Amino acid sequence: MILLLDAGNSRLKWARVVEGGFCFGGAIEREDRPPRVLFRALWSDLEPAPARMVVANVAGDSFRRSLTAWVRRRWGITPEYPRPQAQGFGIVNGYRDPERLGVDRWFALVAAARKVKKGAVCVIDCGTAMTIDAMDSRHRHLGGLILPGLRLMRETLVRHTEGIALQEAPALDEAAVAPLGRDTASGVLGGTLYAGVAMIERLLEELAAELGERVQAILTGGEAEAYLPLLRDRPQHAPYLVLEGLAWYARRTAQAQPARPRRGDGQEAAPAAPGADETATPAPVAAEPVAEQGEAPAGIEA
Repeated sequence: MILLLDAGNSRLKWARVVEGGFCFGGAIEREDRPPRVLFRALWSDLEPAPARMVVANVAGDSFRRSLTAWVRRRWGITPEYPRPQAQGFGIVNGYRDPERLGVDRWFALVAAARKVKKGAVCVIDCGTAMTIDAMDSRHRHLGGLILPGLRLMRETLVRHTEGIALQEAPALDEAAVAPLGRDTASGVLGGTLYAGVAMIERLLEELAAELGERVQAILTGGEAEAYLPLLRDRPQHAPYLVLEGLAWYARRTAQAQPARPRRGDGQEAAPAAPGADETATPAPVAAEPVAEQGEAPAGIEA
């Protein structure tokens, strides 16, 4: 069994790759709790013990050190922390310094390339920060944008503006947000939501005009569901996109590469640049189901 972890700014999401499938394991809010408390809550009863662990970590170096130490003590393995490449797994990285692209964004692109094999694609990750990355029909990364997510925009308005408070707002039911608010709280809720909607739709229009083709949008992240009903050209919703990219990477590297040495801090040595035969999108194979309490989103390739 291979254990996968998407360690974000606000949440940890994990999954398992087992013989016969990819299974979503769950998610937990970090909420300033010590990492070891989070790890025990997620995996204290995990059976069988993983033979391998692959992590997309944007939670920082301190978190990585805590995770590495805990996993070594618990299971006697060292987590792998792969990094973005200039070119690999069918993707050409558009960043001037490829390793500066967030590893979560890289693996979201890896998964998106498996889902949209023909045509341009735009990945919109709606988390604490909203990140947007576009690829053309040849899976060349065109670059991206980073902006505040819904919660961060709202908290910033409340913190830095006199007279704005959200105490009067009901529970955040995005489906009930009107275009124009009739009180301060609903004005903030609607304003921040429609700001994101307008930006997404404008960017998709400009990308389509530049590329001369329709751009398939894929939404992921914890705030994605707030945007989905309001977008005119309904995008795909892939809530586990980063984990799906990690799973594809883990299966691919297990089949194609020998074990690589790891540095003393648990950071995996950078993978060798793939040859010409590896940069093309791999041949399709059967999609694997994702299981979460009966829900089965679009599969990924093994």
